Amino acid sequence: MSPEITVIVPAYNAEKYLADCLESVIRQSMTCWELIIADDGSSDRTGEIADGYASKDSRIKVIHTAKQGVSAARNACIDAAEGRYLAFVDADDILEPDYLKELFDKAEESGADIVQCSFFVVSGGNKTPDSNPVDKTYEDKDSLMRAFFAGTHGDIRDSVWAKLFRRESFADIRFDTGLSIYEDGYYVYQCLKKAGKAVCFGKPLYHYVKHGNSTTNSRLDEKYEGYFSMFDKLKEEFADVGFIRKRIACREAETALWLMRIMVGNGNKKAVWDLRRRAVRASGDVIWSQAPFSIRMKLIGVTVMPHIYFAMLKGRKDQ
Repeated sequence: MSPEITVIVPAYNAEKYLADCLESVIRQSMTCWELIIADDGSSDRTGEIADGYASKDSRIKVIHTAKQGVSAARNACIDAAEGRYLAFVDADDILEPDYLKELFDKAEESGADIVQCSFFVVSGGNKTPDSNPVDKTYEDKDSLMRAFFAGTHGDIRDSVWAKLFRRESFADIRFDTGLSIYEDGYYVYQCLKKAGKAVCFGKPLYHYVKHGNSTTNSRLDEKYEGYFSMFDKLKEEFADVGFIRKRIACREAETALWLMRIMVGNGNKKAVWDLRRRAVRASGDVIWSQAPFSIRMKLIGVTVMPHIYFAMLKGRKDQ
């Protein structure tokens, strides 16, 4: 019998966490799934651990590749998938036992192309529910786009985890291997362009686990510019669509302000001023919009009084 869901887990040097992730898939109350693990050229025991699980459960497959990045790893899994739905799981995250069943039931009942649940953020032993759980159905292109571009991460979030995708609806869509950051956001966006319906429900069923060795502040010193590649692609596409252009600008400004705070703490002056330029360029579409008041005030501060704004950020960091 063909699987209902293909669970896709890209893994690179994930030996510390992979077993817990895979165990949470195996413990699912729904059993008609396949799990494809893409070992993306790991130099630790990731591949060995994955092969061990595959040898014990015929529903589990492993793809071993030279290191090509998470987008290529996910694409290899999509190409090999046989399930009616796709579920993407990061190798260090955990699923609630009814995760697949509840997403699948929602998709079947509603006929939605995308179903999204809420999640917990797990860090330092603490488990915190998402502060913005969404319970809503979107059934037209305008509402789908508005939901994606709402706030910093969207009501339909710019991450592929905590979602189920109807595979036949997005058969020709793959992750953009040219994006090093926000590649999952661009994939979600591409899917939403083709989707007829998306359902979000606020029950937290996914554990997004934050580790000290995830994308740390120090690594952002070299990678921060990658955060804006997706925005640049989207701005070209929506240059003549006013409300979406303003939402992209707001998302870009929020990202620049967030990264600016990190770079001030890191003492990276070049990055701070690069990010200020990004924020100022976006501010024209944001300050006079309906963006959150706090974002507009920060943009005014960083535009008119940048040295004072940076000093305030440093003061908060030092406290």
